[in-house]
Amino acid sequence: MPTCQQCGYKWGWIEAFFKMFTFKKKLRCSSCDSSQYVSKKTRMLLSLFIFISLLIVPLISYCVPKGNVLAFEIAAYALVIILMPFIYKLSNKDEQMW
Repeated sequence: MPTCQQCGYKWGWIEAFFKMFTFKKKLRCSSCDSSQYVSKKTRMLLSLFIFISLLIVPLISYCVPKGNVLAFEIAAYALVIILMPFIYKLSNKDEQMW
């Protein structure tokens, strides 16, 4: 679970889940109100999940039924969304991606 780098407050799953969908660069700690940023390593890992999901789409070309591919995609996205708060790591500063 995400932990504030300023005060050490460990965010709960629900709190991390809702802050994950704010699409803001800065996240505010509920305990000390300091600015926190998603770490570079976490952003790279999340982009890897997106890339892997795109690799599944060509299965349709190999005569795999579209319903099976769609069901797998929906299940994979749901699993990633549920597990995302556990993957999040926070940083005190905004780290450049490259």
